[in-house]
Amino acid sequence: MEPDAQLAPRVLLAVGDPILRRVASSALRSRGYSVSATTEEEAALTLARSFSPDVVMVDLDLPSPEGGSLFDTMRALTDAYIVGIAPPDADSARIRALRAGADDVVSSTLNPDELAARCQALLRRPRQLHARWDPMQASVINLGCLTVDVGRKEIRVYSLDVPVTRIEFALFEQLCRRPAEVCSRTELLEEVWGPNWVGDTHVVDVHLSNLRRKLQTRAPELRFIHTVRGVGFRLSNDLLRAAEAAELEELSARRLVSA
Repeated sequence: MEPDAQLAPRVLLAVGDPILRRVASSALRSRGYSVSATTEEEAALTLARSFSPDVVMVDLDLPSPEGGSLFDTMRALTDAYIVGIAPPDADSARIRALRAGADDVVSSTLNPDELAARCQALLRRPRQLHARWDPMQASVINLGCLTVDVGRKEIRVYSLDVPVTRIEFALFEQLCRRPAEVCSRTELLEEVWGPNWVGDTHVVDVHLSNLRRKLQTRAPELRFIHTVRGVGFRLSNDLLRAAEAAELEELSARRLVSA
């Protein structure tokens, strides 16, 4: 029976092999998923934007029309759970995908029952892409040249917008809420992905590394995020010193006005 498209979990399947596409999409539909499947890279990106999938399953061998691999483009484009599909002997590709942020990697010879079970297991993970709302917390965080607008989910450096994903924003918000503290990978995972997260903790490193590059395009002279080896992450001393200097400058200006 065809699942109700409004209620069924949505799976986007992008694979190069038309037989695998047909078998896998049929198996997932028969188990209650709403499936959109393609063998075309450009079509896969269009569907990722319009289909709003809950899970993206992508062939690790497919190239992206935007350069690089389709997996990498999908990981940056969507906050859906992303599953890499690789040949059973492609160990290096599987490891690379997991380190690059894949939620899971499966074999192209996977039994359809296990394929559906893995989708179900992913969907049981409560992914908290927005921080818990607290009316007592500031809705805008200002740290020198940096502005983090929690309500609008926007980051600006020197008043210039920094394009970020929801996961990148959620991770950075946690660091900015505790500017003088170190946040461990486990703490960040629990805050952003939820306490039932199961997977490689270095997914945090991947997202923060991407965010670092974006922030430094706006202010190359500043380091924004410091890695504390073996522990986690915190805001950099560069940023905190710049924020303190800006605060002192503003305070001096106010005193001159009131004098």
